[in-house]
Amino acid sequence: LRLADRMVVLQDMGLEELTPELRAKTRVIYQSAKPGRRQPPLRNCFEVTVIGHLREEKDPFRCAWALKYLPAHSRIRVAQLGRAMSAEMERQARDWMAKEPRYRWLEERPHWQAMRHLARSRLMVISSRMEGGANVVGEALARGVPVIASRISGNLGMLGETYPGYYPLGNERALAKLLRRAESQPAFYRSLITACA
Repeated sequence: LRLADRMVVLQDMGLEELTPELRAKTRVIYQSAKPGRRQPPLRNCFEVTVIGHLREEKDPFRCAWALKYLPAHSRIRVAQLGRAMSAEMERQARDWMAKEPRYRWLEERPHWQAMRHLARSRLMVISSRMEGGANVVGEALARGVPVIASRISGNLGMLGETYPGYYPLGNERALAKLLRRAESQPAFYRSLITACA
């Protein structure tokens, strides 16, 4: 890092991880995302999408855990896209599908299919334990899909300190409350859309 003439971080909070000497030669450049049109959402449910390969740092099943704290009449359904990065992650995904009818793991899909799925979603959840600056957040914003995010520096640096859609890292009960608010309170859902815009 000391030898570099210039450095790039992918979101504002990345600067905070650096010493003042390193910060002086660092610039924030957000990852680009091709604009995409929002697609009509499914009518039979309130679809929430989780996109990312299944690995520990993504806390991939937090959204699945949150489903058990939603009322039975909730229309929320979770679709998870991404390759399992270990046999254990694949086993967990299949176990979740077997025990939670509102959860589907769609495995790895080509990027265009994942983006088409994202574009029809009512929400995207990013539950990561650590992030440098998730490209999928930019892709959601470029399609007008609001985001619910774990409150970690990488997400704060992308969405801003005052974004209304954060939940405490690893807290599926708090995540469930936000999901339920988005589903049942149109004003809150609109506030997420406005903040993402």
